[in-house]
Parts: sequence; C-alpha cells; structure tokens
Amino acid sequence: MKRLIPILPAALLLMAAGPAELPTTKPPPAEANRQVLQVPLPTDKPPPAVLTAADIPGPACTPEHRALIDDALAEARTRLAAAIRLVREQPDHAHIARWFGDAPRKTIGITLDLTAARLADMTGLDVRCNDPAGCPGGRFAYARERDLVLGLCAPYFRARMEGTDARWGILIHEGSHIAANTRDHAYRPNGALALAKENASRAAENADNYEYFVETLPR
Repeated sequence: MKRLIPILPAALLLMAAGPAELPTTKPPPAEANRQVLQVPLPTDKPPPAVLTAADIPGPACTPEHRALIDDALAEARTRLAAAIRLVREQPDHAHIARWFGDAPRKTIGITLDLTAARLADMTGLDVRCNDPAGCPGGRFAYARERDLVLGLCAPYFRARMEGTDARWGILIHEGSHIAANTRDHAYRPNGALALAKENASRAAENADNYEYFVETLPR
C-alpha cells in the first residue's frame, strides 16, 4: 500500500516558514507644501472713463461738441458747392434724376443754394447739443424753423464722416428744413429713391432726398 502524505493547512505551513520580513527602508518624506505666488491687489483707482461728445449733457454745446460740428460744417459746405455746380452745369445728369426724378431743376437748385447759405453763416441759429427735451429715443437731430433751433443729439455725435447719414449730411438735412422749408415725406435712402420715382414734386421738397443726393454725389 502507498503511504499517504497528509496535507497540512496553508496557515500552518506559513507559520512554519516563519514571519515575513518587513521592509527595512523608510518611505520618502512627504513633499513640502508648495508656496502659492501672492500678487498684491492694486491700490490705485482706475482712471475715469473718457467722456465723448455723445456723453456730455447739454443743451449748451461744449468745445467737444463744437469741434465735431465745425468739421461737419466744413465738409457740408464743400459738398454742397459741388452739388450746386452739378445741377447748374449738368441738369440732365443721371444722378439728379435718380434722386429727384423730373422735378424742376430750378427748384432743386434754389433749395441747395438756400441750404448752403444757411450753413455758411450760422448767425442767429440756436444750436443745441444733447438736449434731453428734444432728443427722445434714437433721434439724430431736429430743426425748428420758426425759432431757428438746430438740435443735435447723441447719435449725431456718434455718426461717421463718410457714407450716408454722415455728420455733415445730417447738417444738410436739418439745414434744408430751416433754410428752405423742406419736409419729411419719406425717410432713408430707399424711401427717398421711391419718392423720386413716384412723386417727383414731393421728392424736391423732401429733406432726405437732398441729404442723400449730396452724400452719394460722384466725386
């Protein structure tokens, strides 16, 4: 018969083998806390916001307002002179027909002449800047013919000096109201162009037709 070798439990075998050896090396020391860069807070107050002419309250016009108005007046006078010359020398020019249809060129010329004269001499004109009473909503400017008031609002002082609705073009629009008693039958370029096709006599009375006629004049 074969002899049977008893199988001892694993626990007894481990005990017989002796205790497990512990590591003799010490673990590395814990990394020291890293220092956080401390940035000192600024102690100086930020500079005050720079006010533009659009932000300065009125109704009195300040030097900041006047500087922009004077630049626009100079440009309006130059452009009006070119427009008057075109109507006088080339009454059949396509640009005139585009904005005024077949309206009498004499009427157009007189309106331009009166507007140019008014903007050339501002004597007696009460110019008001950013007047809260006259500048509701997004109004650019306004004119009161009876008491010779020309009001310029915040959007006017934010307007550019090129393209349509330029600062100098707005002065032509409002100046034509005061000088030549123009009306507001239609607004914006599309309205003015449509008016020239549909009712030329009204186009010759409309302030926006004069503004855009001069602003888009070929140079």
